Amino acid sequence: MPCAQCGEPFRAAGQGRPRRYCGRACQARAYRARRDGDDRARRAATPSRSSRSRVFDRTTLVRTAIDIADAHGMAALSMRALAARMDVPATSLYRQVSSKNELIAAMIDTAFGDLPLSQPCTAEWRALLEREAHREWELYLRHPWLLEVLNTTRPPLAPEVLAATDRVFAALSGLGLDREAQLSVYLLVSGYVQGMASMVAASRRSARQTGISERDWWSTQRGKLTGLLDSDRYPWLSELAAARPSATRADLDRWFEFGLHRLLDGVAVFVLAP
Repeated sequence: MPCAQCGEPFRAAGQGRPRRYCGRACQARAYRARRDGDDRARRAATPSRSSRSRVFDRTTLVRTAIDIADAHGMAALSMRALAARMDVPATSLYRQVSSKNELIAAMIDTAFGDLPLSQPCTAEWRALLEREAHREWELYLRHPWLLEVLNTTRPPLAPEVLAATDRVFAALSGLGLDREAQLSVYLLVSGYVQGMASMVAASRRSARQTGISERDWWSTQRGKLTGLLDSDRYPWLSELAAARPSATRADLDRWFEFGLHRLLDGVAVFVLAP
């Protein structure tokens, strides 16, 4: 039979395991060929460190994560997806953050830090609460994913979140309210902001998922309600439909302001009650 390495014929053994090589020299050469071939295959399948290595810092990592969350929501943000966007191995991300929770906390701090606090016209408690509410509203409109991570009884205790909460408690100090009452006021105001922002975020999410803008959606609804709008059954509906094709940012801000002022009017009654 022929040798599996050199091809020369050799006499097969009469018993035992069948031989494949004519001698030890051919067997050794075959082993070295397999070994070297496997090494080359592994090197070809695994990118070199230089080809896969990308220099990035924590800021780049966090900013890229925010970009993904802004465009697609938190459901689309994973360490693997983030690594793919940055074109780096997923394991390299953990040189900058120890976990996804740490990444989310850094995203929150970065988003808050991008929107500096405005100076209130007065140090009066109502003006301070209005400032915090306006900032929270703007943050949610810029980064709807913040609602997904903060609208819970177990929010990430990022430094900026704690600082914002502390400013509300500080504004309410000296009014004769105990901590429980201060917490209730904080949750009332923040819950209102989150509720209004959630409505906007849901509308934008629907537009992104369906490809139908709010203006086009309302245009379709008006077409379906033509007969009803022309009747006197719901005059308020006819008047509002004629007044605007869809809600603008100015409309959203005006509605938000109206609700916030009425809410703080109620808080004032509570705070100033004898």
